[in-house]
Amino acid sequence: MRIGPMLAIVAAALLATASLPATKTAADDVRILTLPNSVRGAWAPNADACEGSGNGRIDIAAKTHSTPDANCEIAWITVTASRDGPVYSARSMCTQTRTGQKDPPSYLVISPRPDNQLLVRRPNAGFDGAPVIYRKC
Repeated sequence: MRIGPMLAIVAAALLATASLPATKTAADDVRILTLPNSVRGAWAPNADACEGSGNGRIDIAAKTHSTPDANCEIAWITVTASRDGPVYSARSMCTQTRTGQKDPPSYLVISPRPDNQLLVRRPNAGFDGAPVIYRKC
């Protein structure tokens, strides 16, 4: 049986494509416009910090976050999947509350945990800045 030239070309192309390694088509990171409701609110590493403008407290809203020392506007948010759930990385522009000085861009990295807990790596914590477990106030 004789295969036509066009059919032979198609068959060769299919065989060549089938032998290529599979490529990943899903994105690892997704950009979102606002932080989800599950991470919004007042958070602190301990109950004492929840009172008033306690040291260590962080207030998180859809497009902002603030501490007693700084108010930050979120430019964008990247969500990365992890085995423990989503990790939100918010690129922020912060202004010092006392001086009005603008800080260089920084990242607030947060990851929700069970039982109203949030794993937080504060802006400007540095590469070695260990994340801290916060609880909802």
